[in-house]
Amino acid sequence: MNIFSFLAPFLAALLTGGLAGWLFVKRKEAWFYSSLALVFAVLGCVHLAHGLGELDESRGLVWSRLALACEVGVSGLLMATGLRFLSPAQSRPLSFPLPISRVMVIGLVGLGVAGLSLTEWVLVDTPQLDAARSLALGPWGQVPYIFLVVAMVMALAQLETVFRSSRELTRYRLKLILIGLGGLASYEIYHASEVLLISTWSESHVMRLSLVSLMMTGLVTLGIARSRFKELQFLPQLSQQALTGSVTVLVIGVYLLVVGIIGVWLRHLDRPLGYELSVVVVLGALTALIVFGSSKTTRNEIKRFVARTFARSKYDYRTEWLRVTEWFQAATTREAILDCLHDLLVKTFATTSIAVWVLREADHRYWQARPKDPLMPAIDQAHPLVGQLKQKLGSQDEAVMVEHVMSNGDASDPFVRFGAQLWFPIYVHDQLSAFVVLGRQPRGEPYGMDDCDLLRGICHHAGMLLSLARLAEERQASAELEALHRFSAFCLHDIKNLAARLSLVSQNAERHGRDPAFQESALRAMADTAKKMTELISKLSRSSRVVSDTDHAEPIALSAFIEDVVRPLQLDHRIRLSVTGNLDTTIVGVKEHIQQVFTNVVFNARQAITEEGEIAIVVAKTNDSAIITVSDTGLGVPSAMLDRLFRPLQTSRPGGLGIGLYQCRKIVEAHGGTMTLRSEEGKGTEVRIELPLASSLHKTTQEGVIPSQPAITHESGTDAL
Repeated sequence: MNIFSFLAPFLAALLTGGLAGWLFVKRKEAWFYSSLALVFAVLGCVHLAHGLGELDESRGLVWSRLALACEVGVSGLLMATGLRFLSPAQSRPLSFPLPISRVMVIGLVGLGVAGLSLTEWVLVDTPQLDAARSLALGPWGQVPYIFLVVAMVMALAQLETVFRSSRELTRYRLKLILIGLGGLASYEIYHASEVLLISTWSESHVMRLSLVSLMMTGLVTLGIARSRFKELQFLPQLSQQALTGSVTVLVIGVYLLVVGIIGVWLRHLDRPLGYELSVVVVLGALTALIVFGSSKTTRNEIKRFVARTFARSKYDYRTEWLRVTEWFQAATTREAILDCLHDLLVKTFATTSIAVWVLREADHRYWQARPKDPLMPAIDQAHPLVGQLKQKLGSQDEAVMVEHVMSNGDASDPFVRFGAQLWFPIYVHDQLSAFVVLGRQPRGEPYGMDDCDLLRGICHHAGMLLSLARLAEERQASAELEALHRFSAFCLHDIKNLAARLSLVSQNAERHGRDPAFQESALRAMADTAKKMTELISKLSRSSRVVSDTDHAEPIALSAFIEDVVRPLQLDHRIRLSVTGNLDTTIVGVKEHIQQVFTNVVFNARQAITEEGEIAIVVAKTNDSAIITVSDTGLGVPSAMLDRLFRPLQTSRPGGLGIGLYQCRKIVEAHGGTMTLRSEEGKGTEVRIELPLASSLHKTTQEGVIPSQPAITHESGTDAL
């Protein structure tokens, strides 16, 4: 043995003991100095025992057992030191990945293992075949080293969590200290694994441990000297992402350790194919690890375990919010936002039964927009769920649980069939624009406040994006309408020129009307002009103008009004027309505008009937309004168009401009009414128009409120869907 090998353990004992004494003297300057002092004090005892074993070879076995017992103690103290990196206010059982109670349990187990290490059941002498001293493992010799591997892996994962979750300045000051402690733990894992594999303790461990301790103790000393922890007033903040990662590393480490032990055991079996069987077992175990590691259920179970055992909340909201904003980053249209919302919910929550229901503008009903299910029926505003969600507007507790609405739900209800457990609304401009439905979680676990808080943030962000998308669509529609108006101006200019051409022909006809050559030329000019006017009219099916200030609302008798609108249809023998209800009702409005609405609606109904069919007009009356329903038995509107039917430039008729229904709805709303549409493809369409009664106008005038003039833009032509 050379002199350096003899002095190395004593040098390591001197350095670690000196660091322990210095930390103990300065223990009041930092919250973790006392625990760190214990680690290096016990580590110094390890080196001292190894050094005395080299001096007193007759009792070398006793000193080796004492060194092993001290090494077991270092593992427990390392975990306690990791816990001490938190302040007393943060050292509660639910705020750290390894609660104090569990550290105490592991410490007690470590004391038992350390006591076992002092007996002859762990280390025994072996015949010395060379100059190097070696010891064999006794009947219980593997127990201390298995404990060392498990405890050091847990301590290493704990130190890694502290490093990853620390703020930048704290991380800079803790870096060398954590690396030094992690290096000690890593070497102990390597040494214990080596002993478990060869079942022999070698004297070379003394030299290697001494050198590792000298290097790592130097790093820790340098880190403490440069950090000035007395000035450090803030501490590591543990993120749930770090907790989940650490637990995952720990679980995988223990799993691989167990697989390795099984593989070694199979290799040492005195049976045929033992080696081959161990290779197959290890390969199968690694394949199973990859399969379970890529499973969503496994990830959710780890998150749930971390949330229940370690963290105060189930989610790391900082990380989740960054993920939400990145997820919606490329979503600019309404369809893209709904797609991103559904995908994000599927990625975030454990249940796979997730749906997004959206308000349909055409019929004011809610339909399942994501995932699209044609067999799922739409629901009306009168559904109890919709009522509960509307009552939550403006409240902090916006979630609605299934037991609060449908404890005895009907089996035919779409949400009962879906297995709904939780609903959450999405408001746009104080209107219930959509809502999210979550099904039951695995194992029947109920949704908690953490789930609702995260869902509230996601839904509020989605609602804001939907509002912006709606404004963008309206701006685009306005720009397209403006472009159409500019195009109309050019067309009107061309029509004016053609009209001037006809006027010129008529003026010349007074003087040259009997001239055959003039007659031939005039006929050609009129035919050419008529052709060009027809082409312009086909391009411009309507001209737009703004209602002047002289237009005003007036009482309109529906009986004569409807008769004027349907008179052209009475001559069409393919249409069965019926007009029923309270025809003596009088409404209030601008007659030309209301006539434009009914002309468009009735014309659309006629266009939807290709051969023979029926158009029914029913008039009903409430206290303040008249309800006119126009239904037909035509082709109906495709379900894909119902959600955007009242938007401009949307049409289902070839050659249509897609302005008629959009303009009709604007006119009705300007009169203080509403307009909805329900349709089923292949069965027909029903349009419901509600307008104020003349009596309500008279009542309002008596109360001193002068009705405002409706600022309406209308078209003189008609257009189908």
